[in-house]
Amino acid sequence: METQDELLKQIAYVKIGDRLKRIRELKGKKQESVARELGLSTNGYGKIERGESSLSLDRLEKIARVLDISALDILKYDDSIVFNINTMNSSAPNGIVHNYALNEEERRMLVEQIKTLHNLLNSQAALIDSLMKKRNSGQL
Repeated sequence: METQDELLKQIAYVKIGDRLKRIRELKGKKQESVARELGLSTNGYGKIERGESSLSLDRLEKIARVLDISALDILKYDDSIVFNINTMNSSAPNGIVHNYALNEEERRMLVEQIKTLHNLLNSQAALIDSLMKKRNSGQL
């Protein structure tokens, strides 16, 4: 019979595994590619995501590196406050973000807005850089 500590550990492994799976999916990575980068079988990594395998801090940090996120961010991950290009957000007064799936047209429009803002930021940065060079050379 499992002790209370063992049960709590198992619950923690399942929660961390769920978070790992969700983060991996949000990052657009396949379970196979994460497993390969970690030197694990797909089944072995799948057991971690399902909470069927113990997880050391060292292993968690390796997984975090593969997912390009900190181990602490994995432990603190909260699905209710995630923004992703594949989801639309609406903030409630309490600041919690609620997600729902975008249709293709909404996604296309959002991607276009992001690209436009990115281009605007780049042009503004170039203008600032140009003005700083002129100021430093005494032309302004």
